[in-house]
Order: sequence, then structure tokens, then C-alpha cells
Amino acid sequence: MRAKIVIPKREAELIQNLLNLSGNEIYNKYGLHQYESITHTVRFDDGVEADIKLVICAGEEAPYTEGILYIDGAETCVTEPQDTYDGEWYFEYYGEEYYVNVVFEED
Repeated sequence: MRAKIVIPKREAELIQNLLNLSGNEIYNKYGLHQYESITHTVRFDDGVEADIKLVICAGEEAPYTEGILYIDGAETCVTEPQDTYDGEWYFEYYGEEYYVNVVFEED
């Protein structure tokens, strides 16, 4: 199954900026704390949901991104941490494949 998330230009710019800062820099510039996140959720036709998240880290650590697949509200699959938000995210659960394409809106 496939789904698409389109991120508005201003939010896409914020996400890109956050990915290039440390936790301390993010806190000083935006007031965001460790473990706070930016999350976008999609729902597939079969009711399965997926979150794509940017998670703020502490200190000098850069934030990371991850994808989480939910079935009936329960977390069933988590991707390895990444350093990009846009692009294709892939999940597999008991032979079912789920793809989330995150696209940054342009002018």
C-alpha cells in the first residue's frame, strides 16, 4: 500500500533547518526540548497508520527521523533512525508492504 505526505514549504524549511542543528542550537533558536517531535501521520486504506517523525535530541546531538507503523493503534514496526525527512519510507508487517512518500512542497 502507498500513501503520500506533502509538507508545506514553510514547514519543510523548518524541518530542513532543524536537521542541521544540534539539540542545544534547536533549544536556543526555537525553544524545543529533547524528545519533542514534529510528526506527520497517514492512514492507509486498510486502516493501518504510519507516523513520520523528527525527534529532537539533547546537547550537541543532531535530531533524527524515524517512521512508525501502527495497527489498531499499537506500534508494530519502527524504522532505523535516519537523518532525512523527505523521501520514501518503507515498512513491512507480516508480508504486507507499506510505503510513505514524503514530499516537500516547492514554490
